[in-house]
Amino acid sequence: MSDVKVIEMFEEAVAEYAGAKYGVAVSSCTNAIFLSLQYLLQKGELKKGTTITIPSRTFMSVPCQIKLCGLKVKFIDKEWSGLYRLEPTRVIDCATRFTEGMSLGFHSLQCLSFQYRKQLKIGRGGMVITDDKYATRWLKMARINGRHEGVSQADEKLEFCGWNMYMTPEQAARGLTLLECIPKQNPDCGSDKTYPDISKQEVFK
Repeated sequence: MSDVKVIEMFEEAVAEYAGAKYGVAVSSCTNAIFLSLQYLLQKGELKKGTTITIPSRTFMSVPCQIKLCGLKVKFIDKEWSGLYRLEPTRVIDCATRFTEGMSLGFHSLQCLSFQYRKQLKIGRGGMVITDDKYATRWLKMARINGRHEGVSQADEKLEFCGWNMYMTPEQAARGLTLLECIPKQNPDCGSDKTYPDISKQEVFK
């Protein structure tokens, strides 16, 4: 079985579990958020300098990715469990939710985490689940330096410059094994009660 096929099988299995049409496996949930924001920027749904509103109690990598995308961060005191939206975008941080039928549909870009403290404990890795086939195509290229899957470097004609943020076949294979045993319904493993208030960090001002 080819390396690409293992990853595709894992993407399809997670998408089916979540009730989404597509899945794009990447190296972390942090990178899933970064690539999703980059997609909205290149599509024109977002403009550089746009203010993105998120809860003040969340994981530090989220506002980091917002700023690294050339966007501004606004923190609000907000209760949440399992997931929250990066307002006003369709990007959803779902790092602490993984349960059957969790897809929100409506072309949302839901970013999942498979870190060792999450429900599907691969150890590292993430995914974007979505019903948006155009986002799926772009994200699959963006995670491998803008390349087309299955095309050799000698024959490649890049459409854009991407990033090195792919999931390895070994991680995907472990994910498939773990997915066979995971319950259909799982409690959220994070909320506003889980994280400290990071809005006072100077780097985010």
